[in-house]
Amino acid sequence: MTNYREKPRPFKLLETGVRSIDTLNPIVEGGTGFIPGPFGTGKTVLQHAISKQAEADIVVIAACGERANEVVEIFTEFPELDDPHTGRKLMERTIIIANTSNMPVAAREASVYTAMAISEYYRSMGLRVLLMADSTSRWAQALREMSNRMEELPGPDAFPMDISSIIANFYGRAGYVYLNNGQPGSITFIGTVSPAGGNLKEPVTENTKKVARCFYALEQERADRKRYPAINPIDSYSKYLDYPEFEKYITDRINDQWTSKVNELKTRLLRGKEIAEQINILGDDGVPVDYHVTFWKSELIDFIVLQQDAFDEIDAVTPMERQETIVDRVIDICHTEFKFDTFLEVIDYFKKVINLCKQMNYQQFESEKYFEYEKELKALLAERKTA
Repeated sequence: MTNYREKPRPFKLLETGVRSIDTLNPIVEGGTGFIPGPFGTGKTVLQHAISKQAEADIVVIAACGERANEVVEIFTEFPELDDPHTGRKLMERTIIIANTSNMPVAAREASVYTAMAISEYYRSMGLRVLLMADSTSRWAQALREMSNRMEELPGPDAFPMDISSIIANFYGRAGYVYLNNGQPGSITFIGTVSPAGGNLKEPVTENTKKVARCFYALEQERADRKRYPAINPIDSYSKYLDYPEFEKYITDRINDQWTSKVNELKTRLLRGKEIAEQINILGDDGVPVDYHVTFWKSELIDFIVLQQDAFDEIDAVTPMERQETIVDRVIDICHTEFKFDTFLEVIDYFKKVINLCKQMNYQQFESEKYFEYEKELKALLAERKTA
């Protein structure tokens, strides 16, 4: 390969079709990210959704220490799913490194390296590769087992002393490169972390935070409330939002106000969380009506922007053009001043608004039915809108 540092490194958004990722915490082609979360929060399901919808030529899935039923599910479902990009079967562009929890520890350690080596092979062919590892925690546990058996000096929680450099070196193999023929190739790496008891302070999660550029924190409470994907919008982050190259790309691709809109959504979600805690303590009657309005505006963002139905053909994937429309609509409603006398009126009204916006998410973009719901929404907003 040529010295790609002499060439500009283009920032291109890896469109996953998942609004809570593309909108609030974007990951770029050749970037790195990880998904920590306790059991049952939807890590594997989210990875499957990203694998199906993401803009990638090849998808490599490393099932590292997974339960056999989850690996079998991939083998049975992917051959039946249609690839939305090619129209062929999804399995034709998917490579699976099967390593179940009952396989030897040494095989578990080797599985993620095998997946990365295969990804690098296809990247050298000028292809866009998406590598998904599930889960890097079990890979780290295999490293711990091997280290202990070789009687090496243990580090924190008996992991190898150099666990941080091992994780950093592995994540560092992802990236965007130029080949000898001038064509680009990329590996985008997203791994899951399964900390015991959901403890995000354990060594694997802490060391992964230092190197991964995107952090998608899955929350048990959101999963229990069936708010999928259960990505906590406040704790999660994308360091790419701070890159001037990404700012330029998003300005050219969407508009120059996109980053400020994203920051506004996060601020409103944080404010809504604070008010929810006050309502839980003081009760609905204990806070002003204006607080209820602010809270339900944050709920509107949650239901319409963050939540997504992976089993619906339309809502499962949202192109960036449609995401922009959804965000603009939600922000316009948040900027609108409403007049209410009681908190019960607020709850009843915003439930109707959320229902109409949600129905629009299930319709073909700018279809006849879509415009019908939009007309109903405008009429509903006009009822309570202050002059």
